[in-house]
Amino acid sequence: MPKLQQYGLHRSEWRGFTLVELIVVIVIVGIVALIAAPRFFSQAGFDAAGFQDAAISSMRYAHKLAQAQHTNVYVLSNANSVALCYDAGCASRVLNPTDSAAFVVSAPSGIGISSTNFYFNSLGQPSAAQVLAISGDTLARQIVVEPETGYVHP
Repeated sequence: MPKLQQYGLHRSEWRGFTLVELIVVIVIVGIVALIAAPRFFSQAGFDAAGFQDAAISSMRYAHKLAQAQHTNVYVLSNANSVALCYDAGCASRVLNPTDSAAFVVSAPSGIGISSTNFYFNSLGQPSAAQVLAISGDTLARQIVVEPETGYVHP
């Protein structure tokens, strides 16, 4: 007598999954794949997310730099880049600490950002509240700069 039968289990109870259970699992996996696959294979989504993260990091750097150096740091964005400068005309650019080149974050092809100019003062406050929109992706992405604290977040 097999060991499982002595515990009162019949042969049909220890065979495995039924065909119905396997088909249901395959259907659920197929539905999830149909929904998730376009998000994984869309390069624009990855590019937009990466550019949003880089732009947020650069604005946070400008915020901290203005406080640390007790000076105004300007954030100038046009359709495809974000630059950090010490003056409104961008004649004196902030240097990137990693390579000592001008601090500019360029958008990948097909990704854009709304144009705006503002600065962080020595207290880290922006000259005006800002909401920058990032375009080129199916999701609505934005960057918000809080008016009192200068906190930059998505």
